[in-house]
Amino acid sequence: MIDLNTIQRCRAGNENAYKQVYNTCAPYIYTIVKNYFCHVDDRKDTMQEIFAQIFLSMKNFDQKKGSFKAWISKIAVYQCIGLLKNKNKFSFIAPATSNEYPEEPTSMSWLDELSQDEIENILLDMPLGYKAVFLLSVIDEYSHKEIGEMLGITPETSRSQLSRAIKWIKSNLVTEKNQIAYGIF
Repeated sequence: MIDLNTIQRCRAGNENAYKQVYNTCAPYIYTIVKNYFCHVDDRKDTMQEIFAQIFLSMKNFDQKKGSFKAWISKIAVYQCIGLLKNKNKFSFIAPATSNEYPEEPTSMSWLDELSQDEIENILLDMPLGYKAVFLLSVIDEYSHKEIGEMLGITPETSRSQLSRAIKWIKSNLVTEKNQIAYGIF
C-alpha cells in the first residue's frame, strides 16, 4: 500500500507524499466510510476528517505494531464512530437487559454468499445502532469489549446489538413467501 519512504516524506511535510498517500488510500478509506454514512455530504466530511487525522498522526505510526493499512483502518473506524456519536445518532442502541442472553453467532459464512453490492444495500437500511456493531464485529473483527469501549456501551449490549443486527438482516433477506433468500438461511 504505502511504503516507509513515503511515510518518512510525509513526516517531513512533503506535499507530493501527502498526495500519494491520499490517492492510494482514499478508495480503501471510502469503502469504510460508506458503510457508516448514507449521505454523500456526510461521507465527504468524514473523509476529510479521517485524512486530517491520518496526516496529523503520521508521526505516531509504528510499523512494528502493524501495517499502515491496519493503522489507517483503525483511524477511519474511530473517526466514523466519533462523528456518529457527536451527531447523537447512537441514541437507538438498546441496552441489554440482565435477562437477555443473545446467541453468539457461530458462523458468518453466509456473508460469503452475498456480493459486496448486496451487503452494501442491506447496510443502507439497517438501523444505525445495529449497523455500527455489525460492522465493527463482523467486518472489522473487533471484540465486544473493544466495541463497547468505542461506542460507550457494555460488551453485553454489543453482543445484543449484533444478535439483533443478524436477525434484522435475516428478516430483510427473507421473501414474502417465507422462502429463504439467497439460499443462505
